[in-house]
Amino acid sequence: MKKILLFLPVFFIAAAAAYAQLSSPVLVEPPKEVDVVLLPVQLDWQDVQGASCYRVEITTDPNSPDKFEAECNAPNSHFEVPLEETDASTVYYWRVYACGPSGWSDPSAYSSFKTEGNTASESIGNLIDGVIDLIADEDIPPNQGNFLISRLQSASEKLAQGNRFGALLQMVYFKARIIILRISNVITSDVYTSLNYSSDGVIDLIIDEEDNPNITASIDMNDILTPRTYSLSQNYPNPFNPSTTIEFSIPQSSNVSVKIYDIMGREVATLVNEYRGTGSYIVNWNASGSSSGVYFYKLVAGNFTETKKMVLSK
Repeated sequence: MKKILLFLPVFFIAAAAAYAQLSSPVLVEPPKEVDVVLLPVQLDWQDVQGASCYRVEITTDPNSPDKFEAECNAPNSHFEVPLEETDASTVYYWRVYACGPSGWSDPSAYSSFKTEGNTASESIGNLIDGVIDLIADEDIPPNQGNFLISRLQSASEKLAQGNRFGALLQMVYFKARIIILRISNVITSDVYTSLNYSSDGVIDLIIDEEDNPNITASIDMNDILTPRTYSLSQNYPNPFNPSTTIEFSIPQSSNVSVKIYDIMGREVATLVNEYRGTGSYIVNWNASGSSSGVYFYKLVAGNFTETKKMVLSK
């Protein structure tokens, strides 16, 4: 009898676990708010423990979703959207339910993506629109967003000239720039993931593997990201109020400091004071607590030193 009594709680715990409410799926790919997703669209989400199948819902209007129908259309955590049900340059919203012995889970949060354009140039235009939206939402500083837009416009111009290698090179520079922005914490991980995913989509559209199988052979991302010399760029904007960005590059790892001084040579702020690896970096100075006037910022990296002037105008 004791053995039975000991077994019953375990049995009921296992049964309760089997029929517990399933967790809502967590969507993985495409990342949220991506502007260039290649067709056919591949959807992925994390496996839900206890789920036997899933239901994927896709709509162009999340405020008017399809009426929920209790049937699975995905046996596992992957789903390929039929080509005949997708249009070019269209924003889609999607969510997923999990199904198990206990029934249906609550739906995942909605995620969105925009399909590729009819051409590589149209897809670049979609990505430009996405960067403009990020600037408007203050997810990327205007000066950095404009720099990215300039790269995309150059890529589009190269394509119009029939120079696919030139367009590809501009897209690689675009990717290098968003890496620098992420390393410098200028953009969030989510923004970086979205931009990187979209730029990869554009690159795939530019490259025709059958006609140009070696088009990327002479492009080395690490080479592009590795500075040749020490450099300290002029801050932007300048004059500024109340914040400005400063960019510097170091060709080898070293102890780095970036400090701000007033016109009298007194130290006002320390923006960087640590060991940094080879690369380019962006730092921001918020001078809301300082008065108008001329200031100097100084980079010291190894044996390299450079100082530049800037103007705070309130």
